[in-house]
Amino acid sequence: MNNHNPKLPKPTGLASAIWGSLLISLPAIPLAAFATPVSKLNPCPGIYYEEPFNSTRLSPQGCPPNAAAQRLQTGGIPVIRDRTPNRDREVFSEPLTPTPPPIGVIQPPLPETRSNPIALVTPIDGKVDVKLKNNTNAIVSYEAIGHTQRRFLAAGEEIVLQELPTPVTITAVRQDKGLLDVAPRSASQPGMLEISLDESGNLDDNLGALRIQKDGQVFLN
Repeated sequence: MNNHNPKLPKPTGLASAIWGSLLISLPAIPLAAFATPVSKLNPCPGIYYEEPFNSTRLSPQGCPPNAAAQRLQTGGIPVIRDRTPNRDREVFSEPLTPTPPPIGVIQPPLPETRSNPIALVTPIDGKVDVKLKNNTNAIVSYEAIGHTQRRFLAAGEEIVLQELPTPVTITAVRQDKGLLDVAPRSASQPGMLEISLDESGNLDDNLGALRIQKDGQVFLN
């Protein structure tokens, strides 16, 4: 009895080519996934042109200037400098300007703006008494800065502020917005300064801040 061993047909040339290409392509697929090129970073990120970075951070070098860079070019003042490996960041503030005093508040005279003293009083233990007399027909508000609240003195009345430590500033303002003449008067009592508050038609007399120095010199602003 003859045994017939069937022989498998050998793959033809076309089939061999297909199988070979599959074997070569399979390991190449994951490699291609890892070989994807990384996109380049934007050298001029849009965040530098949006608030708050637009006005507080310099745009990167070589990029169009943002608001912060333009302020630097026009004289803005850098106040904080923060360095990172690739960028400089600066925060700017406007040039400092003196803050004006609130309306209706009388500023004490500065040393360089004072004229000659208008009166002299002898402090006792560094303190003085000040007598204010309102000779106008209007209410006058007065205050010893740092020692009393704002108070009011009716027409024809007088008040004595006792034991004010020197130096001290006293303000007086007519409530009807009229002009006020602040004039010192001689006092018989030691350590006391008498001040007469009179009506005035002279604009130069409309000064209502009285400054008593530690040595007893009295200035009017």
